[in-house]
Amino acid sequence: MPTDYGITEQSSSLQRALRALIVYGRAKGRVPGFHWSDRIAHWALRIPLVGLLLYYGLQKFPSSLVAPGDYGVPAVLYILAAFVVVSGATALILGGIVETWRPKPRTARLAGDALTRAGGFAGVTAVAGWLAISTGAR
Repeated sequence: MPTDYGITEQSSSLQRALRALIVYGRAKGRVPGFHWSDRIAHWALRIPLVGLLLYYGLQKFPSSLVAPGDYGVPAVLYILAAFVVVSGATALILGGIVETWRPKPRTARLAGDALTRAGGFAGVTAVAGWLAISTGAR
């Protein structure tokens, strides 16, 4: 790939500015012009996942004494699954807050990463359990 992108001394100031952005982006390892989204881009994935997990987790609580019989699971397991899903959604939100805040102490950043991973694991296990029950794999 050429390094000058066809820009010469007679090029316009816009072309020179774009070239400077490209060089800066390559040096930083980022897409030029999108550095403003570093702290908020992860919310585009977190918000829909948290909404889905909260929806499925909170709808289990009112029917926690009736619905387990419909699925053939004990009531304790049904209620535990509801708590796991809601706490996973909460962990995703808290991990996102730490990621947006980006504290300097390494332990706080590791705690945010651990919360995100725990929330993701809770969501995956809840969805996998629902798929196993709904497809009849018991």
